Amino acid sequence: MTATLLPEHFDFIQKAKIGCEINGLWPIGQLDRLADLLLDETGELQAEVSFGQEGPLRYVIGKVTAELGLTCQRCMQPMKYPLHIEFKLGLITNEQQAEKLPADFEPLLVDDENMSLPAVLEDEILLAMPLVAMHDYDCSDYLQTQKDQQQQDAEKQQEKENPFSVLKDLLK
Repeated sequence: MTATLLPEHFDFIQKAKIGCEINGLWPIGQLDRLADLLLDETGELQAEVSFGQEGPLRYVIGKVTAELGLTCQRCMQPMKYPLHIEFKLGLITNEQQAEKLPADFEPLLVDDENMSLPAVLEDEILLAMPLVAMHDYDCSDYLQTQKDQQQQDAEKQQEKENPFSVLKDLLK
């Protein structure tokens, strides 16, 4: 089974009215705003998106996974950032509808024209990006030096003989 590309433009409201599921891939390099933040534009994002309607609420619910190439801001070396996000968007056509959305839905302003699904996914990814990308471990030389120094200090503290240890033997 080959992976399919996500459709780019379509009517979100119409898809929500009929109920629709879309699964596919999109090249990360084609997401211009995101690509500007990345060290490496290779790879694809995997998306699972469901459109639906419950009463007056039209919605888009989805998941996006990708592995992004970023620069660690602590050591300035390349790093892979695994991205896993889930979102719930309520489709609205005006601001008054946004106030009526359930608390777990974010508003997505739509118009009568076709919208770009990759652009909506890109917005969600940009919101989920870390403010400061860093490795999960102490990657910088400074932090490693500090950690080694703390360990040496702890060992020296343990090696110091307690001056009152002689009194302990006298009490026996």
